[in-house]
Formats: sequence, C-alpha cells, structure tokens
Amino acid sequence: MKKRLLPKISLFKKQYFFLIIITLLSLTHKTSFTQEVKLKTGLITLSQTTDQFIKESVQSSSIINGRYYRLMCFKQIPIQKKKEELESFGLRFDSYLPNKCYIVSIPFSFDKQILSNYAVSHVQKIPLLVKHDPAIFESPLPIWADDNNNVKIAVTLMKDGDINYVTNFIKNNAGQIIEINNPVKIIRCSYPKKLLNNLIEVPIVNFVSLISPPGEPEDNKGRVLHRSNAINTSFFGGRNYTGDSVSIGVNDDGFVGPHIDFKGRTEQSSVQNDFAGDHGDMVAGILAGAGNLNPAYAGMAKGAKLHVRQYNSSLPQSVQLHNDSGVMVFSSSYGNGCNGGYTSLCRQVDQEIRLNPSLIQVFSCGNSGNSDCGYGAGAGWGNITGGHKQGKNVIATANLYYNGSLVSSSSRGPATDGRIKPDLAAHGQGQISTDPNNIYSPGGGTSAAAPGISGVLAQLYQAYRELNNGTNPESSLLKACMLNTAEDYGNTGPDFSFGWGRVNALKAVKVLEENRYLDATISQGATNTHTINIPQGVVKAKIMVYWLDFEAMPSSSQSLVNDIDLTVSYGTNTFYPWVLNSTPTSAALSSPATTGIDHLNNMEQVTLFNPNSGDYNINIDGFNIPQGPQKYYLIYEFITDEITVTYPIGGEGFSPGTVELVQWDAEGNNGMFSFEYTTDDGLNWNSFGLASGSTRMKNWYVPDVVTGKAKIRVSRDEVIGESRHTFSIIETPNNIQVDSICYCYVGISWDPVPNAAGYEISVLGDKYMDSIGTSNTNHYKIPVENQNDEFWYSVRSLTTDGTKGERAVAQFYAGNNNVNCSLNSNFTSNNNSLCVEVPLELYDLSIGCPTSWQWSFSPNNITFLEGTNENSVNPIVSFQEPGIYSISLTTSNSLMTDAITKNDIINVISSENIEIIEDFESTDFPPNNWIIENPDNGSTWLTTNVTGSDGQPSNVTFINNSLDTNNSNDRLVSFPVVLNENLTNPYLTFDVSYSYLENNLDELIVEISDDCGETFLDTIYYKYGLNLATTDKNISSWTPSKASQWRKEYVSLHPLIGQTISFSFNNKSNNGNSLYLDNINIKNISSEEYNPLNFNLYPNPNYGNFSIEMENFEIEEINLKIIDTRGKLIVFNTYSFNDNSSRIINFSKSLAAGYYYIELSNSEKTIIQPFVVINE
Repeated sequence: MKKRLLPKISLFKKQYFFLIIITLLSLTHKTSFTQEVKLKTGLITLSQTTDQFIKESVQSSSIINGRYYRLMCFKQIPIQKKKEELESFGLRFDSYLPNKCYIVSIPFSFDKQILSNYAVSHVQKIPLLVKHDPAIFESPLPIWADDNNNVKIAVTLMKDGDINYVTNFIKNNAGQIIEINNPVKIIRCSYPKKLLNNLIEVPIVNFVSLISPPGEPEDNKGRVLHRSNAINTSFFGGRNYTGDSVSIGVNDDGFVGPHIDFKGRTEQSSVQNDFAGDHGDMVAGILAGAGNLNPAYAGMAKGAKLHVRQYNSSLPQSVQLHNDSGVMVFSSSYGNGCNGGYTSLCRQVDQEIRLNPSLIQVFSCGNSGNSDCGYGAGAGWGNITGGHKQGKNVIATANLYYNGSLVSSSSRGPATDGRIKPDLAAHGQGQISTDPNNIYSPGGGTSAAAPGISGVLAQLYQAYRELNNGTNPESSLLKACMLNTAEDYGNTGPDFSFGWGRVNALKAVKVLEENRYLDATISQGATNTHTINIPQGVVKAKIMVYWLDFEAMPSSSQSLVNDIDLTVSYGTNTFYPWVLNSTPTSAALSSPATTGIDHLNNMEQVTLFNPNSGDYNINIDGFNIPQGPQKYYLIYEFITDEITVTYPIGGEGFSPGTVELVQWDAEGNNGMFSFEYTTDDGLNWNSFGLASGSTRMKNWYVPDVVTGKAKIRVSRDEVIGESRHTFSIIETPNNIQVDSICYCYVGISWDPVPNAAGYEISVLGDKYMDSIGTSNTNHYKIPVENQNDEFWYSVRSLTTDGTKGERAVAQFYAGNNNVNCSLNSNFTSNNNSLCVEVPLELYDLSIGCPTSWQWSFSPNNITFLEGTNENSVNPIVSFQEPGIYSISLTTSNSLMTDAITKNDIINVISSENIEIIEDFESTDFPPNNWIIENPDNGSTWLTTNVTGSDGQPSNVTFINNSLDTNNSNDRLVSFPVVLNENLTNPYLTFDVSYSYLENNLDELIVEISDDCGETFLDTIYYKYGLNLATTDKNISSWTPSKASQWRKEYVSLHPLIGQTISFSFNNKSNNGNSLYLDNINIKNISSEEYNPLNFNLYPNPNYGNFSIEMENFEIEEINLKIIDTRGKLIVFNTYSFNDNSSRIINFSKSLAAGYYYIELSNSEKTIIQPFVVINE
C-alpha cells in the first residue's frame, strides 16, 4: 500500500476551511445535473441520484462480508480531508473513473443519510460495462484465450475483495484456476463462456479481461541477460508482458524496415521517404522486433508501438508526441559532444519529465570509454557523450557483452558534477537485430544497449497498467525499480562503469506486483519516517529513495536542486547510503563505493547485509528543498538465499543437439553450483556438471530426445531452483516449401520431424505470426482468397504432450498464377443416426477449390432447411421417412468436375412405440440406435463382464472414471421412445453399482430430451458420491463381485406421459471410480396406482441416519413427519427442491431403537411407510 504524507494545516485553518466547504455544499446539493462516466467504450449517463440511493433498500444478494459496492460520483473531486471523513465512516474508495466518480466499498451498517452532507451527486449499482473488457465476449476469441467452451480470463478483485470467495465461485461454476496472484488480487482462470455475466455480476469482482497473449520464444542473448524473457513467457500462468500498447519514440536515422518484424506497429509518417541509414533498424529491432521472421531474434517488447522519427540534437516535440500520441519512452542512441555537462538540453529533458511524470528519455552513454574528455582523470573516465545524457531524470546505458562483461569502449562516468553515470548496463555488443529488407545483422555499441533498456521499460509500463486498472505509471517509479533491483556488477555498490548494475526485468516487475514501494512528499527541513518489516531469511535488503528532481540552471556548479537524505535505523544502529569518490583521479574513480551522506545524486540506496528480522525505520530528511514540496518514491527489495532459474524458464522449444546458455539468479559467490535436467517433469534427473559460485551462466547440450516435459534444475548446498514450467525438446521442421497451388489454397510441405505428434502452421497476420491450424502430416493447405496474394508462413513441431517446439524461420510466398491442383469431392455430416424430421448438417470437404456443388439423396424424400438447397456448399436437410440413405456430391471448378457417393451413410430412425429393455448382452455396443457422446475423446462408456445384480456373470456397461482427468461428461443416449397416453404408471428402472473415493465424487445424471437427443435440458435423476454408492467407499479399481453390490433405481415417468423422449445416462467424472449400469428398462407398472409422493428409504433398518429418494423428479415441496408406534410426532419438517436438483433428503437424528412410520404429504396426497431404527 502506498503511503502519502500530507502537509500540516493549522487547526483554525482546518475549521475555517471546513465551514466554507459545508456552506458551498449546502448551496449546491439541491442542484440537479446530468453526470456521465467516461469509458473506453463510450459514455454512461448516470441514472440514480444520491437522494434516490438513500431511499433504496440494499438487496442481500449484493452484500459480501458485510459490504456492498456502488459507483459514487461527486459534483467536484473531494479534497483529501473530505475523503478521509467518508473513510472514517467505513467507506473505501476502490477505483476512480472519470468524471469525478469512484467505485466505493460501503459497509452495510453505513448511514446513507450522511452523504447528504457531501457533494455526492449520484450513487448507483456499478454498470457491467465498467467491470469488463468487451473483448471477452468476442467471437472468435484469440487462440490464446479460447479454451473450447471456456475463455481464459484475468479476474481483478476489489481492493477489499475476498480472494477465496471468488476462487470458490469460479470452481463451483466449472471454472479452472490457472494462477492466483494474491498481492494484487488477480485470478487467472479458464471460465465457461456462457456464465461470464454471472462472474462479472459478483459484487467484489472489479474487472474481467482476457489473459495476456503468449509471447514468442526469446532472444538468446539480450532478452535473457536482461531477464526480459522471464516477464514475457509462453506458458499458462506465466507473465506475458510484451509492452503491448505502449508507445515508444525511436529517435534515429530515418525509416525502419521494410521488415515483417514491425508489421502493424510503426508510425513513420515523418520519415516515410528517408531510407538513408540502417542504424535505426538495429535499434528498433532490439527494442521491439516481434521475431516474426526468426523467433530467436525477437526484441524486448514485441507488443510495443514504435513512433519513428529522425534524430534531432535538440530533441524537439517530445512532450507534444507524448500528449498527442501517448508516447511514454523515447530511445535515442546519438551523442553530441563528450562530457558536455548539465547543458540547456539537459535542463530541457529534466523539465519535460518533471512536468510530464509518465514520460522518460533513454540514452546510450556513448562509445568513448577510452577517451579523455576533460574531466581531469585522464583517458577512461568522465566521457559520457552528450549533455542530455547527464540529466538526473533520464537513463544513460552502459554496453555489455552477452556474458555481462563491460565492453571497453562503453563510456564511463561520472557526470561533470560528480554524479553517478551511467545509470544502468545492458547487452548491446554483437546482438543480432533487424536490417532492411527482411534480414538480420549484428549490432554493437551502447547504441544497441539503450534500446534494451527502453524495451524493458515498455514491459514495465504494461505491467503497471495491468496491475492498476489501466493507469500510467510515473517513470520515476519504474526507473527506481530498475535501479534498485539491478544486478550488482563490477565493484560492490554503484560505480562509474556499470552504474547501478545490469538491468533485471524480473526483479523489477516483482516490485510492482508485490507493491514493494511507496510514495510521499517532503518539504524544506521536514523529516518523514517510514517503517518496513524485514522478514527472517533475508540475506540482503536494498532500500532506495528516488525523486524526479527539479531542473537545474545550466550555469550552476551543482545539478542537484532538491536534496533528500536517506538513512535506515534499527535499534541504536544507523545505516547510510552508498557514496562514490568523484575526485578526478583514476584511483578515486575506480575505487569501491563507501557509505556516507550524499549531496550529489537524486537517488540514494542503503544496502543491509544479513540483516536481523524486524521493523526498520526509513528516515527521509528534507535537507535542502528550495523547490518543494518534493515527491519521492521509496523502493525496497529483500533478497533471500534462493536460486531462480531464468532461462530456460518454461515454454521454450529447443532442438536436440543444440547448445543453450542456462542462466539463473542467486545471491553470493560461495560454494559450487550443480546442474541437472529432466525430460519427464522431475521423475528423473540427469547431471550436466558444476560451476563456481560466482558464475550465473552455463552451457547445456540439449539431449537427443523428444519431450514436452523438460526442466532445468540448479542447486547449491541445499538450495534448489528449477525452471518454473516445462519446455519442449523437438526438432524444428526443415525444407518448408510450396508444393501445390490452387485457386483457394497454397499447399506447403516439409521434412517429417522424428516423433512429432503433429505440426502447427502459422501465417503473418496483422502484427504477428498467427496460428491458423494444425496437421498430423507433413502437408498443409493454407487458405487464400487469390493464389497471387503474397504472404509469409512457417511451421513448428508438436510433441505428444501437446507442447510446441521452436517455430521455423518464416518463408515468403510471392504469389503464382500456375495452378497445379486436382479436384476431389468429399463431405461429412454432423450425425449419422437421427430421427425423422431432425435437421442434418452436411459439410463440404472437397479439395481443389470447387465453385459449384450438386447434392443428391437416395431415397430422395428429404427437405432442405434454413434457406439451403441442392447447390449450397453446406446444406441442411431433414428426412421424412425412416430408413438407410445414400448421399452424393458433385463439385466443379473452371477446369474439372468430380463426384463422390457415400452409400448407406445415414440411418434415419422413428420413435419406438415400445418399452426399452436393454441388458447389454448383445455383441453390438453401443446397442442398436443408441449413441455415445464422448466430447474429449477420452475414457468413455464400454462393456465388460462382471457379477451382475442377479449374482450371475453378466454383460454390463461401465465407465472407468479413474482414467478421466478432464472432468468430462460422457453420455450414453437411448433411441427416442413414445410414452403413450394409455400408460398409467411408466417407470425407468436400471441397476447401478459404484464405490466412491472420498475426494473424487463422480456423478450420474439421467437427463431427458424431447428433440431426438439434440439437447438435454431436464434432469430426472441425479446422484453422486455417497448417495450413488452401492457399497463401501474407497474401494479403488472397483468391480462388483456379488449381487448385493448392485441397487435397482426407480424413476417415475408419469409426468412425461404423452411425450416422445430420449434418455441420457450422463457420467460426470471427477477422476474417481468405475461406474456400472445394467438392465435399463422402461416399463409400465400398471399393477400399482401412481402416487407422486412415492419414495425409497435406505438403508432400512438404520441407526437414525438414512436417505429418502423421491421417484417423482418434478416434486417441488413435501412435508415430512416421523411418528412412533404410539402415534407421537417425533419430527416435522418441510423440504423444497430446485429444478434439476437431486430429490434426495439425507436425514440424521438421534432416534431410540424401535419401529417408526414416515409420512410424506403435499396438498394432494399422503404416503406412509414404516422403517426400523436399531442400536449401533
């Protein structure tokens, strides 16, 4: 939680100010006016005034944990004092919405009349449009968010929302949790599409949106070294920060491209005819290349939008581009002079950032590391190029090799006035990046390092927006996160070569996710004290204060204007920040940092080594604040003795026999690291060597196996870290080429990959290489509107585990008019057994791009439906008579004609005016005219021979739920049966045998359909777990072995007399035990009079614990009495039932042993049955 300190106001002024406000409010409260909420999707006009809200009753369904939520709008933004007053009454301001509106958490006990004393104009229920991104209802959904009948979403809770409540709600509605981020109360889950509105309406749900899209595989140098890869992963539950929708200005040498890595993400109108150089291409590719051509060369922020313009040494119009086009980061890799000092340009960029705090400028520090630029220490020091790079509020970047070592040409600090420069270090030297005309070339210099920092910033901007309801962060917060979490390279603490160290995007984003920061203000002479608790196990704590400093006069001898001092106290100990010796000698400038008081820099860091756990006071002193009050950010990081494997982190795809550079984060240089890999998700581990405790990289030779379950494990002493998720090992397809051309498709092929389960095909879409389908062979037909259209395409291998290998380098199809395909007619249908007059959908599968279709049927007594006819591509028909039908299709294009006939393909059946008698003794399964619905193609209904309900061997149907881990529904569906009007007491009876596992309760649901099995909407029987069981629980691998382990079930069909119905025995698996069915019968029990209150009581005798099962599935309410033999009333209860719920009453009461009567009654009928209670 951020803490904001407010300036003190005298008591008299507070009271006087309060009286003025109350007077103004009393004058304006009765004025009625229209107020609107401004959303991305448009304006919402508010409908309920505060007076109306005061009078309304709060519905109990909207109250959770004693609170409810409303949209509360004010006539003007309340001052802090007024907000604090409302909060003192229990109100909690959750989110702000323009114009002047808040989502507010209100205690149920709140006296609404209090709002009359405040300038509150409207209070109403939160419109659903406020609480969700409309993209969740789009069709089709993006492939990364589509999960069959579910959609993958991120659910953000209200700040005081109960995360367990929402988690249980999701699970209870067939949702599946992917990841829970407790600190920020975000739940990522897969949730049923048809139930989305129910979730949005949950009062404590703040916002629902699609999960973030998966990223492409990472750059094996810069992205991994910067840990950019670790916050843009390609596995579910991982971070997916691509810099999406973050705009970045690239100030360089003109037009970028043409290159498909930038498709759909550049604005280059000001340089559209400037093709002179390719330096900007390198910068742009490292910053935001998508890796469309080659995924190995993706940049840091593949989702960012680039505004490309020609570099101008005065850096003009940055603020205009920031305000008009939302550009947040400007990346410039040009210098003007060497050791230029705090120039007017430096003042300009500092002032622009201070007045526009979401804006930041990122610069290269220069390639003059071996030059003498007049600082006074000779060659090698004080040679930052360009005055603007010495700004206090900007970032200047040092240049590293891929292994983290400093490139000798990288310019070094300090700034002219002795401040720390460079700020950060990043990989630039030798990094492969884009060149014009869809090629790649190596880059170098700090020019290649600066865009690495800009790209990571774009990722952090996106992360902050997602964590804070779309608001932009202040760049000072993001810069502070990067500085304080940087990996300490070179001397301990900051230095003039690496600055604060090598950027670590993963650690920086965790500061945002875990809210390890606060902001406050301070004025001249004031002191603020903040307390943080350092937990046990911390081996290093880093605490930094950072502020956007006021711009200095260029003529001043010192650039720092507002000087804040940081100390940390614990007991009697006081800890001071790092300071560097800026004396202009080589010895002084290369010496390690010490601790003391810093009056030069606008950031100060205290590092605590092996601190005791407990509360520490962070003391912020306004030493010299001439331009106050000064806002600052306080950031802290706790480092424990743990190992974090950052590459491979999971989701990657590697080819067997290649070499990968494993990387990890760990604290300290002691001991030795050991390394292992697994190809079976941790069942077995294989060693691949040791490395010293000071290294953070090791080569790994990828084994010659195919798997989707590989991980890396790194350990030291007893500390272990491993890849967060599994990755794949499988060859990348080779020799991808066009092998056929047709009017509506282009056929491609490639060399088969050993042990590949299939292949994913992708083409270049609006921005990225988008998956368009899969193939089980090494061929695929890419749909086109015209065979002369150009496009890029690629293929990747799939493992048997369903994971993906690395995508091959994209290939270009230039269009071709030479058609060389053949025409082959083919079709399929949505059913092959159906009832008379039930629609049948036919689908054309012909290849060769037909342009005309002719359908025919034998016999020809069919009707075309829904406007289709015999010449439709995909007609819909119904059959007027039962029988076996053949279907023919003739297709044609401009070159040829082809025909196909499928004989006896459709079986049309009529409703059976007979009783069902199915004992599964036939060799045919499913039985004639029965069907099995198995949506996941997994374990389903089968037949076997076991001891039946009569104690003899019997063929039965069963389903093994222990094999089903998908929680699927498998249906055994009967043919339709007519329940004639002359039936008096029809019943469905069947034998069931089941033993339940305590934590895996499978369900059996009998449903009915009145449309020949097309839909099943009504439930007539429902049991699960204990109620379904026919024997003891926890008998694994259940198989009945005696007659007593079966139970005959009776379901009255009396309410359905006169209807034609099909029955579905729907097994809903919860990965439990086998379920057996036999002797499914529909018969008329004419010897008994129908009583809608007929029930079964079991067990009988019992110990006072028994179940009552109603045979009538439409019963809504009954009265229950228990009477002893003397006529004394022991129990009287009334029970109600919901639609499609189980009609079972589980009764438990302490009853004395003896003989009892149970009486059930409603307004029409009464039924009495005896039962016996025995002693335990």
